[in-house]
Amino acid sequence: MMSTLNVKFPQSQKIGKDGTLTYNSAFTRKFNENLNDTQTYLDTMVGTYLQDYVSYKTGTQMKSIILANTYGKGYVLINVPYAEYQAYSTRIKKRVGKRGTRPFERMKADKKDSILKQTEAYARRING
Repeated sequence: MMSTLNVKFPQSQKIGKDGTLTYNSAFTRKFNENLNDTQTYLDTMVGTYLQDYVSYKTGTQMKSIILANTYGKGYVLINVPYAEYQAYSTRIKKRVGKRGTRPFERMKADKKDSILKQTEAYARRING
């Protein structure tokens, strides 16, 4: 004797007559908005923490992180011409506290767990 298995889908999914699975357009729109909001939050967190690690003689690199970025694109810019030289030069060895060469790598090593936990908590809040 063969029994049938009833599978219940959430209201966001529908099975068409031809057997295809489709998502409700309102669900996909909300999902994409939440995903974009989470990416923006992650970029903002990285930019905020990175400001403490870039070189600070005049504050130009730190200010450029705030001014040059459109958060939500998946990357954070330090938009000054000498930033790459200061960040990756083998000639510069001097560090003052957190500031110095390889700022992103050092920030990631220090703050990765905190950023991931905060971003996960944010994503859970907005997804209800």
